[in-house]
Amino acid sequence: MKGRLRHIKTFAKEDRHMKRKLSILTTIIFVLFALTGMSQAKDFSLKLTGGYGTMTVGDYNSFGEGFESLFDVLVAGGAAKQGEFKSLKWGVEGEGEIIFKLPAGLGIGIGVGYIQRSNESDLGVTIPLLGEFNLNLQPDLTAIPINLSAYYFTPGVVPLKLFAYGGVGYYFGKINHIFRVDMSPPAYWEQTEGDIKGQGFGFHGGAGLEFNFIPKVSFFVEGRARYCKLTSWEGDETSRDSDGATDSQSGTLWYFEALDTNFGTGQWFSALTLSDTQPAGAEVRNVRKYEADLSGFILRVGIRIKF
Repeated sequence: MKGRLRHIKTFAKEDRHMKRKLSILTTIIFVLFALTGMSQAKDFSLKLTGGYGTMTVGDYNSFGEGFESLFDVLVAGGAAKQGEFKSLKWGVEGEGEIIFKLPAGLGIGIGVGYIQRSNESDLGVTIPLLGEFNLNLQPDLTAIPINLSAYYFTPGVVPLKLFAYGGVGYYFGKINHIFRVDMSPPAYWEQTEGDIKGQGFGFHGGAGLEFNFIPKVSFFVEGRARYCKLTSWEGDETSRDSDGATDSQSGTLWYFEALDTNFGTGQWFSALTLSDTQPAGAEVRNVRKYEADLSGFILRVGIRIKF
């Protein structure tokens, strides 16, 4: 079974020059919009926000759910299942933003955010006459978006004011992960640690209610929706096992379906691998680059300080 582990272990080589050009282009666009807004701005405010919300996540959840389904097939054949897969969905977020005030209740905001999702899973099966097979998954997904937003503040009735906004962001994503397999008999373990990065554009929009708390300071609550899919992930992994062997890998993170040849179920299940070449072979199908879907809805609160 040891030789088959690479077909089920995880976590990502896109063109580095193209990513660098996209980053430069994004920065230029943000700067041009910011300069245009600042040239017309009468004053500005600092918006500090914290929130809690959902995230679609995508391929990582499919990967874990694939193992859950495979183990359920084994249970139907007489195995005993331990633990469960815990998906990535809920988590905390924050943002600091400068909003430049324009005429007619309009504004332009430039902000930097922080998004984080993490949830450890332990799951496995005990198969009569064969032994135990256990997995430990420790993903830590973070993203730093640089956001550009257009605001509209209604005249409102003092001290309450409604506002709405929408815009675009450029997201720098990172996945730190630990993937460990333990099995017996004979006793054997293998652990992989990775650092994978991806980046790309996303869109957001929201609306909220602002309450003037004290002069120059207001409290607000808002709902925010986000659409963002990062589809090019690359990075490095290191592996070690109980036999003392070590290995390292660099390349692109791939998502695919693998045929179960470890347990003899004949089932196809979701798999991830880090490689500088696309996975291929009779035991592999539906191969594509890994996708992290950051889309979701967030409830946010915070303060806005006017200058």
